[in-house]
Amino acid sequence: ADARQRFVALGAFVDGLERDLTTLCQWTSSQPDLAAIEAGRVQARADGEFELAARIGDVSASTRVKIEGSQERLPFSFQRDVGGLLTRQGCNSTDCHGGVKGKGGLKLSLNALFPKDDYKWLVEGGKYEVLTAEQTEELVPRIDKENPAQSLLLLKPTDMVTHGGGKRFEADSPDYEKILKWIQDGAPYGEESGESAVRIEGIEIFPRQTVLQSEGRRQLLVTARLSNGRREDVTDQVIFASNNEVVAQVDSSGVVQAGLTGETSVMVRAAGHAATARVGVIGETIPDYPDVETRNFIDEQVFAKLRKFNILPSPLSGDAEFLRRVCLDVAGTLPPPARVREFLADPDPHKRDKLIETLIESDEYVTFWAYRFADLFRVHFSAQQNLKKTHQYMEWVRNRVAQNVPYDQVAREHIAAQGYAGTTQHYYRVAALMEPHEMMAEVVRGFQGVRLECAECHNHPFEAWSQDQFWGLTAFFGKITHVQQHGLMVDFPEGLGGRHGGASITHPRTKAEVSPTFLDGAEAGADQLMDLRMELARRLTSPDDPFFARATVNRIWGAFFHRGIVDPVDDFRSTNPPSHPDLLDALAQDFVAHGFDIKHLIRTIVQSRTYQLTSEANATNEDDEINYSRFRPRLLDAVVHLDAISRATGVDEVFELDRFVGGGPYAKGTRAIELLADVTPHRFLDVAGRPNRQALPEKLEKPTLAQALHRQAGSIYNEKIGREGGRVDRLVKSDAGDQAIIEELYLASLCRFPTETERAALEKLIAESPTRREGVEVLTWALIGSREFAYNH
Repeated sequence: ADARQRFVALGAFVDGLERDLTTLCQWTSSQPDLAAIEAGRVQARADGEFELAARIGDVSASTRVKIEGSQERLPFSFQRDVGGLLTRQGCNSTDCHGGVKGKGGLKLSLNALFPKDDYKWLVEGGKYEVLTAEQTEELVPRIDKENPAQSLLLLKPTDMVTHGGGKRFEADSPDYEKILKWIQDGAPYGEESGESAVRIEGIEIFPRQTVLQSEGRRQLLVTARLSNGRREDVTDQVIFASNNEVVAQVDSSGVVQAGLTGETSVMVRAAGHAATARVGVIGETIPDYPDVETRNFIDEQVFAKLRKFNILPSPLSGDAEFLRRVCLDVAGTLPPPARVREFLADPDPHKRDKLIETLIESDEYVTFWAYRFADLFRVHFSAQQNLKKTHQYMEWVRNRVAQNVPYDQVAREHIAAQGYAGTTQHYYRVAALMEPHEMMAEVVRGFQGVRLECAECHNHPFEAWSQDQFWGLTAFFGKITHVQQHGLMVDFPEGLGGRHGGASITHPRTKAEVSPTFLDGAEAGADQLMDLRMELARRLTSPDDPFFARATVNRIWGAFFHRGIVDPVDDFRSTNPPSHPDLLDALAQDFVAHGFDIKHLIRTIVQSRTYQLTSEANATNEDDEINYSRFRPRLLDAVVHLDAISRATGVDEVFELDRFVGGGPYAKGTRAIELLADVTPHRFLDVAGRPNRQALPEKLEKPTLAQALHRQAGSIYNEKIGREGGRVDRLVKSDAGDQAIIEELYLASLCRFPTETERAALEKLIAESPTRREGVEVLTWALIGSREFAYNH
């Protein structure tokens, strides 16, 4: 009863765009008595089937519509009916009663996420208290069962009583009547479970992605998946919001209006659920958009969106550009000049794939990706452990990379570590320096890509995370026991008397002891208490977990493209939607299907044409930052940058441990990516922004003034160049001519030959220098100090 369904008529135009013609079409039904039809809106009247047609000029389209149960009414649901109404009116948004403390003495949960709380606050009264579960003020119900029309829940939004949010609806509106009838019926809560209960289990938006020209319009349709297996049009029961109203605005009925060119997301919130749609606004379309070759599903997803958004991808990178890029990204090092010559001269059409395999199976790959995961796992020295234990932790990371251990297993070993060595050193350290809730939040952020910290003191103000969920997860980390004199870290159900660890977790608001509780609300059973974190780790790394695989592929993707599909890579939330949701899902599904194989994931990424595009822009993609239409140059990591300078100059850097851990030099030939970051002082690395591993890694920022000054006067640039036995010294003392020297320096630093213009100018530079050596040194300084050298591109 009262079921409605919107239909949208789309026109496919010769310029490749779809346009919304719904309001321009003539709509007809083969059985007019079954439903009322107006501008694509169908209102059920009686059971039956009919043909629904839309016509404009000589073009038409049709679909079959089936109506059944038209006299049956859905059972009442407080969350769906009352919570949905409050959501659509914006009453429970973060800037109104859905804020942390609510407004005007009334607190509601964001988008009716927690309907039991909402029901209590409306029917019984009360105010949310951050520090206690007890009520400190008089309870003021928002409804009046004896005199429903005098309920504050009706008087306030109709502005009959002063309301800070202004008038939300009229006294003769359907929303008013719905709330009034609910109160008159005794303000029931309705059923949450059982055969008669009907809940919204999720919402979907059509289209998930749309492209408009300036001034274009498009109707969004929102469909709810109900617990009884049916789907319901809820477009009129949700609230829409554009993340960038300059690009696109959206009205209360879901009609998107294009503005300036660009891309944004439209947020849709229903009772207890949220979803997003991507909206692109373009200028002129590209006639005869070319077919672009694809190599795998990554390209299919990326190029399909580029075509839709009228963005041309840049051409494939040249061999020199690709060689330098992939060596730095996969192995963290520059190829030697001889290897560059060999690769550039090789006519084999499969040489790129062969190079990728060589790199993935190399020792350099192991060292580089051990460094990357050491950042994520925060391998560093602290006063709570000796240097030997730190090396053991680092060796655990390196072994997992070298053996290509499935990443779900690596995550479980890290999350659930117990014992003496390996990853236990992470908890051995944090057991003394971090509280259990901080450990939990780091694990969830690192392996799930979700930031839960905002739910520590109250329900998350923007997402569907409750304070109870936060502390339920924290309880899994409450039994870590740190036996200091033995270097042992282990979980004991009751802890060990007199030693650090084994604390009970107390909920900060209720002051009650918290039982370990999974995100789905299930408490850990008695048989799981002996190894709590392992039980949690199994859940978090399950193929069915909605975050683990997606967060992992997103983090690895971000390492190659300088931005995640969700960016930042560890900030999955409804208000930060992925730029390519289907691509993210496809990568995650492929990752799971191949047993959480990191090498397979890396191979898939670097083999794609998307990764191998040149960094040179064209007229259509010069402003594109998020669609991977070209390769975005990015600053080299500090340690990779230093190793590259050493490689280009042919002079190894000498590193020494800090005196407070015993001092002394590292072995000759040690690379910067092999260092223990926090016990190896080094001015260049500090200036270049190496992570100290005191927190989870963040994306590198733009170059700094200190870096520029260091390039001008720093010892790394100025002393290595002229060092005896270095590349410049060897070249100047050899019989090589100026042209050969220029080529060698270009190949060693930029992995390409100089252009004819560059070659001629540089031969002149060397010839006009006071000495030949000085000219070659100036050239070398210019090369390793250039933007082309400092960036991967």
